[in-house]
Amino acid sequence: MTRNCKGTVAWFFAILGAAAIAAFVCATPARADPVETHYAPVENLERVDVALIASARSKIDLTAFSLTDWPIIDALIDAHRRGVRVRIVLDPTQRHAIDRLREIASNVRMKAPGPYMHLKSYSIDGIILRSGSANLTASGLKQQDNDLVVIREATAAHAFDARFEQIWSAARPSAQSERAVAPAADGLTPAPQNAAAPNNCTIKGNINRKGERIYHLPGQRDYDRTRMDKGAGKRWFCSQEEAIAAGWRKAGAR
Repeated sequence: MTRNCKGTVAWFFAILGAAAIAAFVCATPARADPVETHYAPVENLERVDVALIASARSKIDLTAFSLTDWPIIDALIDAHRRGVRVRIVLDPTQRHAIDRLREIASNVRMKAPGPYMHLKSYSIDGIILRSGSANLTASGLKQQDNDLVVIREATAAHAFDARFEQIWSAARPSAQSERAVAPAADGLTPAPQNAAAPNNCTIKGNINRKGERIYHLPGQRDYDRTRMDKGAGKRWFCSQEEAIAAGWRKAGAR
């Protein structure tokens, strides 16, 4: 005769007493906590991210304010090489290790004009969501007070996936990733900053003494006086739309 778990316990109790219950436990297997929270700098959050990305089997959709951490980028490229679909949307105003992303550049886009892409999130296989305050940078993951939250629930992952599809559809291909640009000394490539303009990219972006981001068109008053060979905040743009999307305004416009 087949007995259920409760019936079996009652039968043992009746025959052998309480000692049988202690030896015969009917319990479901323990499940991992669906929500994990990790904190930097007491933890190395980079290791958490790399392990999560390595667990992907079908897809990774990622949004980032700043993506410069090389081990994470290498993990994304490894995922791509083993057949995982990797899609990335970045904030156009921030620095990113674009040159290191070159192998998957066709799957990297810049967010459309509007609010900052301030998310630091990605979903894996539609079942895991990574979020939190930690930027995908070495300092954000290892040196600053940040949190990294892992939610192992399909409902949370699907909610992110739905929003990601909207952001991805409105985003534009990365102009930086489409051009062959030499990386800066630190390996980061926010945009070409050479003295000579890249082909067809003749709009000069400059940050003035007030911290304002201004772009200059050929023929404008200060175009020739704006030097592009030194200093921070120098960017070449291929179109006014690209400059505006990156947060620059036209010289003389208010």
